[in-house]
Amino acid sequence: MLHQTLLAHLNRATPCVWVVAAAVHGSTPREAGAGMAVTCEHLRGTIGGGHLELKAVELAREWLRLGKTGATRRHYPLGPALGQCCGGAVDVLFRPLTAAERPWLEALAHAEQGGGEIALHTVLDAGAPHTALSAAGLVAGRVPTTPATPIGPDALVTRHTFRPWHLWVFGAGHVGHALAQVFGALPCHFTWVDGRDTGFPAALPDNVTVLPSAHPPDEVNQIPAGADVLVLTHSHALDLEITTQLLQRDNLGYLGLIGSETKAQLFRRRLAARGFDAARIARLVCPIGVPVAAVTVDAAAGVVAPGALALMPKDKHPGAIAVSVAADLLARRAQRQWVTGRCGV
Repeated sequence: MLHQTLLAHLNRATPCVWVVAAAVHGSTPREAGAGMAVTCEHLRGTIGGGHLELKAVELAREWLRLGKTGATRRHYPLGPALGQCCGGAVDVLFRPLTAAERPWLEALAHAEQGGGEIALHTVLDAGAPHTALSAAGLVAGRVPTTPATPIGPDALVTRHTFRPWHLWVFGAGHVGHALAQVFGALPCHFTWVDGRDTGFPAALPDNVTVLPSAHPPDEVNQIPAGADVLVLTHSHALDLEITTQLLQRDNLGYLGLIGSETKAQLFRRRLAARGFDAARIARLVCPIGVPVAAVTVDAAAGVVAPGALALMPKDKHPGAIAVSVAADLLARRAQRQWVTGRCGV
């Protein structure tokens, strides 16, 4: 995740600039709070791509080349100045990382992992930038609609709200591998559990943590509250044991079990025999993923036929399963955020 990457650069003494969309006005390619870690050779994260990001990276690397330690802000009108069709504008904050940045950066990294709200008060264009920091847990209700608040010509307050997405996946088979790749490109904390020593690939996305376990059902107690969980091991018996442990908890999010409708019916009967009532069993989603929308094309006209949208049977290719599961979980997460009235960075 981005702020953990920034902290890692600081720990390695790698010159780096934190670039963040401090405030947005009108139509923009990313939301306020989107950020990047920019070094002389590498880039992690994005504030929306295009000419905006190109100009921001150029300035960040110029700051690194000159050895500047002060923070600065730039206002980028996307249409007139950069030729982007969004038409809005972005205020971008540039913060070179120095040893003095550690307290607020550790607070951001901690909130990124566990959730919270951080307000940073940054003095701009100073030789030795000063940041006053306040932190609080997430509270009910709306977060500020304007995440950046100018408090003077040489200062800026940016507010960062984190609602981390934890996804736990049991099983390192073909579908597990595909899920790690798809969710490796999404803003989530992906914990991957398997009892086989050779199940995990050597190279993993930064947000994927492997958890080898002699007995995977024992790891259920480690899952953080609110996390989404997928069960797709090599063994139906092991799937049942993990599922049994999951349904004993009341504070988890999505509970998904890979399999057919036949497997789903068998598991429902076995779970009922273990004493689970119908409401609790209904929390288990099986099969997982969403069907793929298909259209009928008029070959003669070369266009989509009117009213031709239909749902095809689910594709059983591991990559297709991973994409359909990601689409389902993203939609469910967006719905939860809409219902609670919160948004996150």
